[in-house]
Amino acid sequence: MRPGRVEDLPAMVRLSEREVLAGRRDSAPQGRFMQRILSGFDWEACSRVEDGASGMRGIVLVMRRQAEDTTVARVEAAVTPEDDELLQTLIGWGVALSRAAGAQVAQVWRAKGTAEWLSDAGLKPVRPWWRMDRGLDDPLPPVVPVVGYHLLDPASVPPGAWVDTFNGSFADHWRHTNRTADELRLGRWPDLDLMLADGAGRPAAITLCEIEEYAVDLRPQPVGLVGSVGTLPAHRRRGLARWLVTESLARLKAAGAVTASLYVDGENEHRAADLYSELGFVVTFDTTVWEATFP
Repeated sequence: MRPGRVEDLPAMVRLSEREVLAGRRDSAPQGRFMQRILSGFDWEACSRVEDGASGMRGIVLVMRRQAEDTTVARVEAAVTPEDDELLQTLIGWGVALSRAAGAQVAQVWRAKGTAEWLSDAGLKPVRPWWRMDRGLDDPLPPVVPVVGYHLLDPASVPPGAWVDTFNGSFADHWRHTNRTADELRLGRWPDLDLMLADGAGRPAAITLCEIEEYAVDLRPQPVGLVGSVGTLPAHRRRGLARWLVTESLARLKAAGAVTASLYVDGENEHRAADLYSELGFVVTFDTTVWEATFP
């Protein structure tokens, strides 16, 4: 194996696309998305590539983040379909590096039922993570505003308010990591960045949406991604999330999306998936989050 390099990203995307077609991954990362999240990534230390006669056979990246007082390393690997032996080797390397580098937790995200061998490597399944989809050609649920709240003009909201509302809304969620304005990708789709405020103009809830077109995917394209649906604790259970999601669906359809998708923790204590089901979403891909913890 050799260390990876940024020039390997296109080949990594192609491997991921093959995993999508094989039902082993829910979607392939966009090249520009990978370039963004890997800005400043230490390729020499934190990646390995296995080459074959016809090109890349597999790649593994180890990315670290801080969740409260815990350092979490995510081990992300892609291989040619059915090459489970190489997948195990790459993930094993990533988990060992995570521990050696001082992470308290190493995570591996794989399609449900495709990586039970991870238990032999000391990892445990800790969370289901679902992708839920719905078509936008069908009648959409009505948008029902909540009395006492209003949508803000995105252009009038300073970046700091978006960041504070996002981080405050998700602070009590599992493995939350605070985000910066750059990480939230603010302004890419200005009409799809939505924030609700109370009567005094104070932020209450947020969702950040975007539209993507995937070259290799099983969903009708383009896909409208409903992301980061969050409500500050003082404003929960008032219907704000329903308002934001229904408003987002209408805007995504108007902007040309054919399918809407979102991701949700299958054990979310606020039962977010129940709301999404009521709004026409169904679980279409089930990912298992595996973790190894180190003393």
